[in-house]
Amino acid sequence: MYLYLLKRVLSTIPVVVIVVLFVFLMLRLAPGDPAAVIAGDYATAEDVERIREQLGLNDAIPVQMYRWITQLGSGDLGTAIFSKLPVTTLIGQRLEPTLLLSLTTIVFTVLIAVPLGTLAAYKAGSWIDRFVMLFSVAGFSVPVFVLGYILIYVLAMHLQILPVQGYKSPFEHGFWIFLRHMVLPT
Repeated sequence: MYLYLLKRVLSTIPVVVIVVLFVFLMLRLAPGDPAAVIAGDYATAEDVERIREQLGLNDAIPVQMYRWITQLGSGDLGTAIFSKLPVTTLIGQRLEPTLLLSLTTIVFTVLIAVPLGTLAAYKAGSWIDRFVMLFSVAGFSVPVFVLGYILIYVLAMHLQILPVQGYKSPFEHGFWIFLRHMVLPT
């Protein structure tokens, strides 16, 4: 078992290296000059050059890659261009909603799918089995964004029983308010 796990972990190393190199090259070879975008439309050539120096864009590509990989490895994801905040701070701000949305989705899925699947298996060949099968096929066939628009229109706009947007933390606003805000996204 440990040998298998060791092989799996070691086999991920080349994949991670290839993905890191691919991401760096895609970002570096993308059209346009990041310094010119940051400087804005009315910037002078000196402003753009100063930003290029600050970002290290004038260095050789291997030097840029080495710097990027070492910063990535140390957890320094840089500073966001527009908000001027550290990227790790921005990720941290969105981590709670993301994890809670994922967990809520998993819980809803288990609470709906497992009982329906068990019921369909228990009543194999009956109208219940066919209904659950139809429900499952329809759920997989309808694109998520179409189903989302339909649910938003019916439950939030027409019936007004769920909020259209927003996130309310269960730690600040209570569990039931949080749950009402999580139904449509999940």
